Amino acid sequence: MDTTGEVTVTVPQAVFLLALDDETGRPLVDRSALAQVLSAAGLIELIMLGRLRIVGSAGTESGFDADAKPGTFVEVGQPLDPAGADANLEALVETAVGRKPDSAVKLIVGFGGPKSEATKLKEGIAEEFVDAGVLGHEEKKFLGGTFSERWPRGGNAQLEDSIQAEARALLTGGAEPRETDRVAAALALLHAVRVLPRVFPDLDRASISKRAEELVDSAAVAGELGAMIREAQL
Repeated sequence: MDTTGEVTVTVPQAVFLLALDDETGRPLVDRSALAQVLSAAGLIELIMLGRLRIVGSAGTESGFDADAKPGTFVEVGQPLDPAGADANLEALVETAVGRKPDSAVKLIVGFGGPKSEATKLKEGIAEEFVDAGVLGHEEKKFLGGTFSERWPRGGNAQLEDSIQAEARALLTGGAEPRETDRVAAALALLHAVRVLPRVFPDLDRASISKRAEELVDSAAVAGELGAMIREAQL
């Protein structure tokens, strides 16, 4: 994560920032939807990093386990640093391998408790942003459990501003997605959970919906990534 220069975030980080209400700091989607979209974002990030692949049609893939079924994830590349910032992403690999995107997302979300991989992924992202001053953090607890949580803008909000500006440019046609464009992938995922009009209430709903569909089919997101978004059944 770069908080000063060029926009460099993971897909889950972009999703998390875009999904927060600027005024309240609360997510614009409920906990279940946020867990689902972050889980799918984590899997897409692993595809972009060359850590996961989705097996194509039978007979069209080589170099994979012969028993790997078409449409399922297979492990490729080298493991991410289990002690670094990518530890929560690497933890998703074992869950995903051998499963189709929708099944993998469901398992990552689990029952949504503190031990859920989706919860750990969200908390890791939030903690990193809070430590960097990108976001603040406030929570209310009852009987030892958190029932209300928000992440208002922090003193170092340049990264959030850059992500929003890039997202807005992509949605309005002011920019075209780059290769493996993480912000474009985040927008496609937020479109899948029908929250983009709440993220950008000043933009025409029909226009941004159409543009989001174009982003899913763009060269930057299409192929395995587009299939991942469409098949995750968010």
